[in-house]
Amino acid sequence: MKHSLGFVLTLASTLAFAQQGGIGAVKLDPNPVRAGQEVKITISAEGEAPAFCGMVVHFDDGSESRQVKIDRKESKFPVTIFKTYAKAGSYNVTADGRKITSHFPCVGKATTKLVVEAPPAPAQPAAAASVCPAGYKMSGKMGKAGDFSCKGGKGAVAPTTMLVCADGLEFFANDKSRQLGCRKPKAKKQ
Repeated sequence: MKHSLGFVLTLASTLAFAQQGGIGAVKLDPNPVRAGQEVKITISAEGEAPAFCGMVVHFDDGSESRQVKIDRKESKFPVTIFKTYAKAGSYNVTADGRKITSHFPCVGKATTKLVVEAPPAPAQPAAAASVCPAGYKMSGKMGKAGDFSCKGGKGAVAPTTMLVCADGLEFFANDKSRQLGCRKPKAKKQ
């Protein structure tokens, strides 16, 4: 009789635990995300959400995993975590049941792939072709303030209107050297 009662209690506790549910899915928003942009990670339960369990979330980028204790007071399903990835690449975000202090592991495991794209290149000043008039080519590189110089090729015709320069810059033209562009104003002599 002792064996039968033990078997019945084990079976009953196993069925109760199985009906409770566990980790269901990991959802990422946005996906793909740009490097340096925050991604919202939502971990949902499958079946009836467990009330008391532990899990760990792995980010796959070398950073420390996050431990989560489900207790229905401070933390419950769905669990939301925010994370920022520094480098472009493909990462597996995984929620896995794990015993954390007095919290037994949540049942199950869920993984979703996150694509992190490179951040956009810093805004570059307009390309030389659109800055310099026809027959002219950029001399050197454009400065941080947007200043530039164009050199005319053989047969280049000086433009009939001045180039539009960024704030704080002035237009210049030298017919003899066939150079023109936008530069920082020269200091006035006193």
